[in-house]
Amino acid sequence: MIFRAGLDSWRMLSPAARLLVTNGFAFNLGFYMMMPYLAHHLGSTLGLAGWASGLIMGMRVFSQQGLFLLGGTLGDRIGYRPAIIWGCLVRSFGFALLGWAEHLPLLLLAAFLTGFAGALFTPCAQAYLAAECQDSNQQQQAFALHNLASEAGMLLGPLVGLLLTNLSYTMTGLVSGGVFFLLTGLQWFYLPKHVEPKKPTEPRVLLQWHTIVKNRSFLRFTLFSAAYGVMFHQLYLSVPAFIQSQQQSVSLLGSVFTITALIGVVLQLPASQWVQRSLGMPRAIGLGLALMGFSYLLLSWLAHWPVMATILQAVLFSLGSILCYPLFSARLPHYAQSGQMGSYYGFYASFGGCVALLSNLMIGSLLGAAGSVPPVWIWYGLAVCGVGAGWLLYRQLSQEIGCESGLCRLQED
Repeated sequence: MIFRAGLDSWRMLSPAARLLVTNGFAFNLGFYMMMPYLAHHLGSTLGLAGWASGLIMGMRVFSQQGLFLLGGTLGDRIGYRPAIIWGCLVRSFGFALLGWAEHLPLLLLAAFLTGFAGALFTPCAQAYLAAECQDSNQQQQAFALHNLASEAGMLLGPLVGLLLTNLSYTMTGLVSGGVFFLLTGLQWFYLPKHVEPKKPTEPRVLLQWHTIVKNRSFLRFTLFSAAYGVMFHQLYLSVPAFIQSQQQSVSLLGSVFTITALIGVVLQLPASQWVQRSLGMPRAIGLGLALMGFSYLLLSWLAHWPVMATILQAVLFSLGSILCYPLFSARLPHYAQSGQMGSYYGFYASFGGCVALLSNLMIGSLLGAAGSVPPVWIWYGLAVCGVGAGWLLYRQLSQEIGCESGLCRLQED
């Protein structure tokens, strides 16, 4: 029944929306072929110093997270379709160069190109997908399908990348770049030209951005939603530190990402059906963030059984994630002004990325030396972050959706 419901949702999407959902799989397939093995390639194969490897990886993150707003605004100006096509083409070249290059300047250029490409096509693809949906319910279904496709790509990408990297990392770069080159052609031939955003009324970019920061409801939504990124990125920082402190194999960390991807693939559609049928968006987002935050407490409470603690944390975290993650993208168009949806998606992504970066710096400085046990209050702090943000978003969305339904009284200023 769940499969049939998912198939019905797929059939209700426009051809453009189906292509954009499929892109989610291909984007993550190509990305996760390369990224999990980049640090090992830079250090072991190329023999770069730790600071150089960190600079290259930091360049990729900065050029993507820091330029999301610019990429979304550019999409509003030139159209989502050209921005998506150029983003795929630039990432194709960037990944091929990242696999082939051996010297720091070229590696930095490749890292910048791959990051900028993501900043260009990600907010524009989200804005295009939202614009292709007829109403809020279809947006929820579309982004749930997109998340499922992305999780499938995240699951398959590292496996393909491992096989290719065992041959050579250059081969990995060429194949990953080839995936994005194929995507470039698919967007060129099959993504319709006639669906384009309306031109923004403000001729100047700074004035357009000024209207975004004046939108208080959107800023609150963006601020509270940033808790998701804070908790998600701890899978790459605090959880590995916990596993290392318990002297467990790195394969346990691999199991974490396998579990999260499998749960996303298998349970995303049932979770989305439950949300639409009975739970509702405010409660789903609140509950999802709370479960994600609460999952980190298991690393403290079950520390004497580190394998069980890590596995259960991954399961509970993933269950919370599939409840709330697609809803953020589905809700965001409610706040966007006409012709500025790409900018809103870009601002949302850039702000969340900056908050995640700052939280990583703060938590990373408190984790201590390699192999030391993470302070227990880190887990409690993440739990408070999840529960607090979930409660605040539940209150905000309940009030907003109630007013949209005519259930609140008009108040005088």
